Amino acid sequence: MYSVTVAQYPHWVDLDCGEVKSIKGFTYLPRQDGGRNGDIKDYTIHVSEDGKEWGEPLFKGSFSIDKKEKRVLINKPVKARFIRFAGLSSQNGQDFSGGAEFRVLAE
Repeated sequence: MYSVTVAQYPHWVDLDCGEVKSIKGFTYLPRQDGGRNGDIKDYTIHVSEDGKEWGEPLFKGSFSIDKKEKRVLINKPVKARFIRFAGLSSQNGQDFSGGAEFRVLAE
């Protein structure tokens, strides 16, 4: 939400790979227009086979403040169809989330 009331963290997006895949990581590209609003700092990644049961985070981390693509590799690939990328905080402390691109790395 971006209007009178701003939605507070966490913010997330659920991605459907269309079928179960062997997930080995992901990339996140912050917005590339020069602005800092929405650049994610702390995040979690959850996976699911049915899009309903998510369980504990598969991965939790923090991104650097630069505008470069962030690449995260999972030590042991996991089978899943759905991926939930959740932003927990932003680089500038605002309650916005955004990005230019998110890619799932799968075998």
